[in-house]
Amino acid sequence: MRMHPRYRVFVDFDGTLVGPNVAILLVEKFCPNGEAVAHEVDQLLHSGQITLRQAWERQAALLPADRIAEMTRWAAETIPLRAGAREFLTLLREHGVPTAVVSGGLDFYIRAVLDREGFNLPFLSDTLERTPDGAVRVLHPFGHATCRLCGICKAQVVRSKEPERELTVFLGDGSTDRYGAEVADVVFARHRLKTYCERSGVQFYPFEDFPEVTDRFHGWLTGRTPGPARRAVGLADSPCPISQQLAAPRVRSAPTGLAPAGTAAVPGAVEGA
Repeated sequence: MRMHPRYRVFVDFDGTLVGPNVAILLVEKFCPNGEAVAHEVDQLLHSGQITLRQAWERQAALLPADRIAEMTRWAAETIPLRAGAREFLTLLREHGVPTAVVSGGLDFYIRAVLDREGFNLPFLSDTLERTPDGAVRVLHPFGHATCRLCGICKAQVVRSKEPERELTVFLGDGSTDRYGAEVADVVFARHRLKTYCERSGVQFYPFEDFPEVTDRFHGWLTGRTPGPARRAVGLADSPCPISQQLAAPRVRSAPTGLAPAGTAAVPGAVEGA
């Protein structure tokens, strides 16, 4: 086994490592009037009326505290990995690439799916706590000390270690991933995160399922293809304080192999992706 300290990989869970957004499905299935609640909160979030943290707290607070065991079993029996995810995680494990799941979802269902699949991966997420009156509330053990935009501060997690030779790689799909993507050295994006990266000028590799990611990583890890270049991270106009701090003056000419932000065809996308 070859060790590759040069890469440290962070993978989002809902909608990325697994196909569906488990958090939304739980609200729809186990909360009274769940579908309407999930739709309303989603609209408020994406219109900018509430933050990511507020959106999740509104929904998670409705989950029934006395059915957590049932919800855990449902997740383990129902939620599939995204196509090719097992092979991707296996490749990283075989090459000794440090890998962690970083999620704005809840620990109980993430653990259930990872245990089912036999992956002993570290993961960072929000948690639920039962209150004395029998309700639940969301705890944010990996939140930012002062910023309240997100439940888990993915930007802080991604930049927690930064050895000189290490490249941080972030894979995500949605709204809770935008700030992790802003500060990662290498980004793989799908769905809403892809749209956000295009709009914001964050360079990324587009993907739908994991076989294309696995093939690209296999080339990097075996030396068959050149590894990715370190990109300028952070956005000066981002609401995320970590992204702001890391932002460097933007250079019009992009590094070799990367498309400049704002390219007409696919803004922010890496050439050859």
